Amino acid sequence: MGRITRRAMSGLIIAVLLVTPLEAFAYDNPIVTGTVPLRAGLLLLILLGLRTTRITAVEAGQLFLAQALLSMATWSVLLDFDPNRIAVQTLAYGTILPVCTLLIAPKATRRRWAFLVFCVTLYPAVVRLTPENLGLLAQVIATLLVHGASVAALDTHADRAELAGEMADIDPLTGLLNRRAALNELARGVDRSADDQRSAAIVLLDLDHFKQLNDTLGHEAGDDTLRHVAHVLAAFVRPTDHVCRWGGEEFLVVLPDADEALAIDMAERLRLRLVDVGVTASFGVAEVEAADTVTSWVRRADDAMYVAKHEGRNTVHVARRTDRLTVERPGALGAP
Repeated sequence: MGRITRRAMSGLIIAVLLVTPLEAFAYDNPIVTGTVPLRAGLLLLILLGLRTTRITAVEAGQLFLAQALLSMATWSVLLDFDPNRIAVQTLAYGTILPVCTLLIAPKATRRRWAFLVFCVTLYPAVVRLTPENLGLLAQVIATLLVHGASVAALDTHADRAELAGEMADIDPLTGLLNRRAALNELARGVDRSADDQRSAAIVLLDLDHFKQLNDTLGHEAGDDTLRHVAHVLAAFVRPTDHVCRWGGEEFLVVLPDADEALAIDMAERLRLRLVDVGVTASFGVAEVEAADTVTSWVRRADDAMYVAKHEGRNTVHVARRTDRLTVERPGALGAP
């Protein structure tokens, strides 16, 4: 849902706030003079909500887009602008708002929404400039179409870059996200926790006796097991969760908007599901904490997982700050 960041949205609102007084001065109209402070106040409220994490970047973008369209419609109806000012207003709104829409709309439909916003911004000019100023209207439309084509080309390039990035994030054996992608998801979880006070948890699991399986049945059987486990995990989690191959026979499940209790329940259900298909694993669960970095968060889950190994495998253990003090690292525990 949307590609705009909190910082980018804040920058856009601040930029509009800075030019708002100039807009009021340029139009020198009592209606504009009266509505500009209202618009500036609304933008300040959106910015405040964004900075205090009461709203997300996408929600701020939606509010920004709504107030811009409302301002444009109000001025178009109430003000008797000369043709040149109508053209300038249309160019301003017609270049900024469709781009904003591309950044905040859902990926699958963002271009349709951007085109709809483009049509809305163009409509007042079509009504006000027809038929006396068709030449000026044609220039406005041509300029906006060239701009739109450039933006579409950049958006297509961004799509291809995203696709290339997605391919680089896939583990070729299991089809799951790889460690690189997992680190990105973990960083998002830490950022959301710090910025929005949103909970997140991870489940780290290591297949039991996997080395023995490889040594006994061969690496091909081991690869088949990894693929089967990956399929089970991916089919069992929530649509918003991220299942990753962390490395070797270790898997990581990132659970956005999940507290410790939900993560424990998920880990236990995953453990039982793997037992049903003939595989056991040891699980470590850790909810992100205020002071966590990606490294400390994963380390707590890793320590918890090795407690589960130490306690007999095929069990779930929850991370505690004391784990790292009471559990020896895997070299002292023997082969997993």
